[in-house]
Amino acid sequence: MIRSLQGSFLNNLASRKGFIEMFLVHCFKWACSLQQSNVVLLQLLGAALWVLYYILAHQKDFDLVWCRGTVKEKIFEPWIDFIRTKGFDILEDRKVTDLIFNEETGCITEIVCGMESYNADAVIFAVGISRLQELIKNSAVLCTREEFLKVLNLAGIDVVTVKLCLDRKVKIPNAINACSGFDYSSGWTFFDLNIIHDEHKDDSVTVLQADFYHSNELLPLKDDDIVAKVMSYLSKCIKEFEDAVVTDKKIGRFPQSLTHFYPGSYKYMMRGSTSFPNLFMAGDWIINRHGSWSQEKSYVTGLEAANRVVDYLEEGSFAKIIPVEEDEPHIQALRSLNRNFNQFRSQVPLSNFFLQ
Repeated sequence: MIRSLQGSFLNNLASRKGFIEMFLVHCFKWACSLQQSNVVLLQLLGAALWVLYYILAHQKDFDLVWCRGTVKEKIFEPWIDFIRTKGFDILEDRKVTDLIFNEETGCITEIVCGMESYNADAVIFAVGISRLQELIKNSAVLCTREEFLKVLNLAGIDVVTVKLCLDRKVKIPNAINACSGFDYSSGWTFFDLNIIHDEHKDDSVTVLQADFYHSNELLPLKDDDIVAKVMSYLSKCIKEFEDAVVTDKKIGRFPQSLTHFYPGSYKYMMRGSTSFPNLFMAGDWIINRHGSWSQEKSYVTGLEAANRVVDYLEEGSFAKIIPVEEDEPHIQALRSLNRNFNQFRSQVPLSNFFLQ
């Protein structure tokens, strides 16, 4: 089976690197050892197989472009400046605490931010799961709707980012390096910023960043302890890191900041439209039919939400959303099989106990 899969990937970079065989071998090793592991590994396995399914469906779309600096500096700050030049206000340091809605129309009429409130014609929530959960728990309006209460069953994962400047140049063969196997709780990736970021391309020393996912064990550590652990991990990947000394560091802690896609979570996720006629959703965890994923999906669902506002208010111009290519025949067949199975499963007694 592995060989036949590789045969269909000969024109794909991942197959030429032996990715499919390596990926499947590791996945099945995990599966065989699950009885000695914990639920986290089971969830990671489910997520890993989902990634493989996405790769199968989009073999021709894996041209990856990395931001040439931080997303904040290169994308968000210029975007905010552009919005302000159009006469709009950006209300900083405001935290939405509740909503006010009209019982007759069912529409949201005001956004409450602590002691302040703002009139609203339409509302888009482009927030992560943990932030929305916090709002739901404190909102007298949202906690009355089942679609929002279901969100309380979802989860986020902790992320720790570690940017390091070393005292020397260390040759890193690849700009992006996905790693695992150093502990049982987290996965991580490290990036050669000398290659990726313009500001470091001429530096005489190595500047890198390591991002740790499901990093709840790293989150409470002191900065120096985190750096020591990261350098230990890096030394296992590239021996030259053993002699390098950290001259500068920047640690970022982001608790519950990434969506945790685990088996069974789909049935708790929301769609772009809600039971409030003028309240819409955007994010990588929002259900839609576009076929995008991760940051791209966040962007696409944002455009979809904006289009829904235009449609609701009957003014403005619709954003153009570029569709992804149609699924290949074998992926279409798998999707059809999955739909038919779900229809059959829904008729089976106690079907709610099956993962969705």
